[in-house]
Amino acid sequence: MSTLAFAQIRVPARRANEFVDSLGINVHMEATSTPYGNYDVINARLRALGMRHFRDEINDTDPNFVFEINRIGKLGYMLCGLIEGGDDYPPLGTRLSARAVVPMIHNLQPTIDAVEGPNEPDNSSFVYAGTAYPQGAINESTDLWSIVKGNPGISALPVLAMSEGNPQDFAQLAALTPPPIDYATYGNMHAYQGGWIGDNGLSDTYITSARLLTGSAPLWTTEMGYHNNTNYLTNGEQQGVSPRASGIYVPIAFLSGFNRGVLRTFSYELIDEFYDPQLTSGSGEGHYGLLNYDGTPKPAYTALKNLITLLRDHDNKSFTTGSLSISFAGAPSTMRYTLLQKSNGDYYLALWNDIAIYRLATASEPGKDLYPANVPITVQFSEARPVAVYAPNDATRVNPTDRYTISTTSSSITLNLPPKVVLIRIVRDK
Repeated sequence: MSTLAFAQIRVPARRANEFVDSLGINVHMEATSTPYGNYDVINARLRALGMRHFRDEINDTDPNFVFEINRIGKLGYMLCGLIEGGDDYPPLGTRLSARAVVPMIHNLQPTIDAVEGPNEPDNSSFVYAGTAYPQGAINESTDLWSIVKGNPGISALPVLAMSEGNPQDFAQLAALTPPPIDYATYGNMHAYQGGWIGDNGLSDTYITSARLLTGSAPLWTTEMGYHNNTNYLTNGEQQGVSPRASGIYVPIAFLSGFNRGVLRTFSYELIDEFYDPQLTSGSGEGHYGLLNYDGTPKPAYTALKNLITLLRDHDNKSFTTGSLSISFAGAPSTMRYTLLQKSNGDYYLALWNDIAIYRLATASEPGKDLYPANVPITVQFSEARPVAVYAPNDATRVNPTDRYTISTTSSSITLNLPPKVVLIRIVRDK
């Protein structure tokens, strides 16, 4: 692995709360026959996780569903409301109706803060009001836009472009409606990593493809993530990774999207939907949760909870961020970083080595956790500042750790850079 000595650079910080506000989680609160029906457990885990955004279908107008969605809103979460399309609402052969859609959205105010649809219309035999994909998906999208923007009580809500299951299919949509399109506020991606590292395909496949349709419009990732069925899957699904590996990759995936300007990223999903402890289903579905089927946390849930706790800024007032002059010595070319700042002036430098920590299963070999060596690097600051290191994936949780620190001076720290996120807190000027 090649190493670099970076010249000193001036790194602008972004608000820590801006990063926390970019995080979201998918749920299925209408699926009451799954663990999502255990509302008390779901709400307790959402409250402890500390995110601010969630995504769910809003086709269900059952009063219990509406009540539970709004109860999550009272925990401090805002909803991206998905109108699924396809085999859900609207009924096959019909069009979206303002008489149905507007009350759906009204029922969920003020919890709902964005509307989306249809969902991956390229992944099924999609037909909208008698018109097949891709034109049918465009017709549904333009109808949704017209309904939302044509009703004063909901017209301020942003409308997301449709997602695609295969990013290459955005080209078909763009051929019919080249950007800038007039039926979406934001672009939308389903940026699954295929079991690889946290930023796999993000820039060169997902962002590039989504922008074919929405051009320079800001992007959301409404689904991304990892499942934990580590058996070799032959049905075209992405391969699974161990809970340890997803616990390392998921925080990196969120930071990678943030670094690339993605406004909001939703992990798929909160809890495992199927009870399949022996992994006999032959599918990744049901194993994408941050929580096990019984509601106990997986490593990804714990790491995200710790990361949010460390970076949450209780002073939500707007402030002007600063910048730091930093140089790196001995850094591998795969090192990545994000500089954040809280309103009290403290900086948090997130660092990680962006390399694989899991070998995916093949037809001839089982999957396997990998443990690459940490890489010694030195982070030099232009002036003396106290520092502390945190490792959200470790048992130290939100407490400082010296596990990775080799040495420090008044203006530098030498540490063993791991392939998981570590945070260096850099105390503000006195």
